[in-house]
Amino acid sequence: MAEELRNSNRKIYQESPDFLLNSEYIVTVGDICTIKIFEEIREPNLSIIDMKTKRTIPLDSRQKIKMDKIGQKIIKTTNQPGTISLELWDSIKRGLKNKLNTKIIVEGEEDLATLAAVSMVDLGTKVIYGMPDRGMVVVDVDHQEKKRANSFLKRMLVD
Repeated sequence: MAEELRNSNRKIYQESPDFLLNSEYIVTVGDICTIKIFEEIREPNLSIIDMKTKRTIPLDSRQKIKMDKIGQKIIKTTNQPGTISLELWDSIKRGLKNKLNTKIIVEGEEDLATLAAVSMVDLGTKVIYGMPDRGMVVVDVDHQEKKRANSFLKRMLVD
């Protein structure tokens, strides 16, 4: 499924698209895209980050300074690569209920948090995730996007 998730026919943006300026609710997944949205559009309502880029490269000092300015509420959680832990799922749910802009800091990997976010957010939310070395993808959450995310989640489910 990893290849299926990576192969998106969605537009990949190097710069934040202007239409995000009018977005009521923005969720970002990934450190570089979170910083980019913060710098170019506004502070995300919910950001899910792991303080790394490309899975292993720690943020540099400039990026850490920017990241420290994001989120009035901080939630710390853990999640292994290629999974969505119950702890991450619950953290996203709590972050979405919070009225303050919230940053979820994941110990481990936040790579699949986009699926959980798309599944849980209200219709019309913009969920933006990073594509390493390529840019960022904007998901304008509608019924079809929720159905697609839920289909992936159901296939991932391990009893």
